[in-house]
Amino acid sequence: MEKPIFISIPWELLINRYLPLVLEKRVNIEIALNAKALDSYSYFDFKKIAKKLKEAEIKTTIHLPFMDLSLGALDPWIKEVSLRRTFLGMERASLFEPLNLVLHSGYHMDYHREAKKEWRESFIESLEKVLNFAEELGLVVSLENVFEPEPEFLKPVFEKFKDRLFWCFDPAHARVFSEREEIEWLNILYPYIKEIHCHDNLGKYDDHLAIGKGKIKFDKIFDFFKERNIKPLLVSEAHNEEDTYINMEVLSNVF
Repeated sequence: MEKPIFISIPWELLINRYLPLVLEKRVNIEIALNAKALDSYSYFDFKKIAKKLKEAEIKTTIHLPFMDLSLGALDPWIKEVSLRRTFLGMERASLFEPLNLVLHSGYHMDYHREAKKEWRESFIESLEKVLNFAEELGLVVSLENVFEPEPEFLKPVFEKFKDRLFWCFDPAHARVFSEREEIEWLNILYPYIKEIHCHDNLGKYDDHLAIGKGKIKFDKIFDFFKERNIKPLLVSEAHNEEDTYINMEVLSNVF
């Protein structure tokens, strides 16, 4: 079986710089979409790139836009525009026939903390619409942990949408943004895992370093997967070329 390793590349860097290298090396990629990409490039631009990748037999995952979006927003206008932006990203993503879509909830640890349960119920309403649309398009959706405080906060969401919603585990986010360590997140939510974002940090900021340059317990995480025969999609999210090459070397030896 081919190793499930991907490199995260923002859309504009892909088409303006890295596409020739991706096609030459035939590496699988996670394409990160944002508002500018969706507004500046047409349906046919996306279709053209998707065709090139598929012809080269390059597998893809897609990271949906997340900046300024909140699918659980308590303000109905913000919630509506967040859904519209997400739906547009899903439409464009479907052209690539990706193995997975990665979604952020939009929860923020500062201003949603006092209304956590109300926010979660609002998010579940939006997520129902997102998953219905995903099923129409034949897409799989995974929710990534970002600013959520602890895994128990998200567990009811995964239980509500069992076998419809999966988890994109970001241990670096758990380390710097949540109130629990990454291994605790894994112990609770591993039955839902589909993908893991692989980058490291020093425990204070979301540095996006190469694996091994920070404090994330990747050795324990990978051992956890091996012991349970779990093989999630492995996505390098290092933010420079040098660290990406380090990650690819490490990830090639995980399974």
